[in-house]
Amino acid sequence: MTVKMSTKGQIVLPAELRKKYKIDVGKEIEILDFGGEIVIVPIPETKGRGFIKFRRKLSDIIAEYKEEEKKREKKRR
Repeated sequence: MTVKMSTKGQIVLPAELRKKYKIDVGKEIEILDFGGEIVIVPIPETKGRGFIKFRRKLSDIIAEYKEEEKKREKKRR
């Protein structure tokens, strides 16, 4: 899917993706930079009261996953 950037650096997330990932007005998303890739990730809403928030940063989780993938790839060679 291709979109164009505006002169203000804005892009439009296509409606089908907003619907698929339930991204409504005001919903937070995280933008991750992986060197050669930019990844947009919807942040899940935490429902309920009284829950203790103990959440690792999504960027930390993805970085750890990519590191594990690199290790697996080296073992395959």
